[in-house]
Amino acid sequence: MFGRKPIVTMATVIVAALVIGSPGCWASDAEKALMGKLLKRYDNMVRPASHYRDVINVTFSLTLQQIVDLDEKNQLLTTSMYMGWAWNDTYMKWNPDDYDGITDIRLPAKKLWKPDILVYNSAVDTFDQMLKTNLIVYSSGRVEWLPPGLFKTTCDVDIRYFPFDEQKCNIKFGTWTYHGGLVDLVLPGEDAVLDDYTPSGEWDLLSMTGKRTSVTYECCDHPFVDVTYTIHMRRRTLFYGFNLILPCVLVCSLTILVFLLPADSGERITLGKYFACSIVMVTSSVIATVISLNFHHTTSATTNEMPYLIRLIFLEFLPKLLRMKRPGENSFRRMFLDATEPDAAKHATEQYPLVKVEGQQGGQEMTQLNEANSEMKGILEELTFITDRMHNDDEDEKSALEWRFAATVLDRFCVWFFIIYFVISTIFTIGLAPGILLPYHSDLD
Repeated sequence: MFGRKPIVTMATVIVAALVIGSPGCWASDAEKALMGKLLKRYDNMVRPASHYRDVINVTFSLTLQQIVDLDEKNQLLTTSMYMGWAWNDTYMKWNPDDYDGITDIRLPAKKLWKPDILVYNSAVDTFDQMLKTNLIVYSSGRVEWLPPGLFKTTCDVDIRYFPFDEQKCNIKFGTWTYHGGLVDLVLPGEDAVLDDYTPSGEWDLLSMTGKRTSVTYECCDHPFVDVTYTIHMRRRTLFYGFNLILPCVLVCSLTILVFLLPADSGERITLGKYFACSIVMVTSSVIATVISLNFHHTTSATTNEMPYLIRLIFLEFLPKLLRMKRPGENSFRRMFLDATEPDAAKHATEQYPLVKVEGQQGGQEMTQLNEANSEMKGILEELTFITDRMHNDDEDEKSALEWRFAATVLDRFCVWFFIIYFVISTIFTIGLAPGILLPYHSDLD
């Protein structure tokens, strides 16, 4: 039994060696050897061209993902995009058959040479706003880089026709140090890629086109090349239409309708009068609201005695006119507060001398009566104080309730008053104008 263990162990070792030694398991070693060969003598500071005068053509494309924001005040456009750059690297070529059929590899961006393409009109401190993602290298020497980024660029915003404005914002790309004799930008198509575009809630994207520009300066023999993309967008006006434009149109239409009347009618100022009446009504409504709120928020701690004139108008005349009753007017507590007098406790003290006089006829009971009278006197004094305090509190509460009821009466009066005012002003300023409800004077003749 124990003699079979060495045989099983030896078989396990042999199987493991066969599995590890299979060709598929050495694929990572092939990639490692390939990278070691490619990067052994590679210098990312040297332009990867066979000859110095050879031009490296960089194919340029751009994919727009979203228009994040347009800050009109600071004239800044924020967009989410990713680039698509491709060029040929002379030093990045190999035969896939020599490396287990590997046709492409990924390398960190800092390992290889890259064109120093930047956003010329960048509005951030770091200036370079692209994420340093990996490069894709093919066996033919083709290198592709797809760096994404959140770009904040300057934009010349024109808001003369707000909110019906259209904006055109430029995003300019170009190499920072290489001229066109060393690195050239190739634009295969004018339109940006919009397959993954997410629509904005504020802007409609009309187009995004690119243009290659080559400029030769007096200082240099070779031109400098840049690619400028122009984002053309139109503001969505639905929000501004309902919240800004429509209210202004409704108000201004009152004055515009004046010119629909004939010139010889003499009633062109009628609608102007109606508009003035509307302003008076709105102003009066605000004033009445302020007064009503002051009445309503009066409490027992801040109440003052209601003046006679206000009491006469808001507690007697208007409630009868509007057929209103005070809340709890028929309750027992209200009747008690109205009937209670501050001298009620004093009536009890008047009985004190009677008890004292009757007590003098008892002779020997004189001492006991005097003691009882002293105690009674102290109790009556405390009772009088408590009664006066309760009565004062009740009076303050009663006064606060009166002010609140006055506010309710004022609100009810304003409702009816402004309804009547609105109807009468409409009839007499518009309804009675010739040609609306009444015929023209010439028609009567």
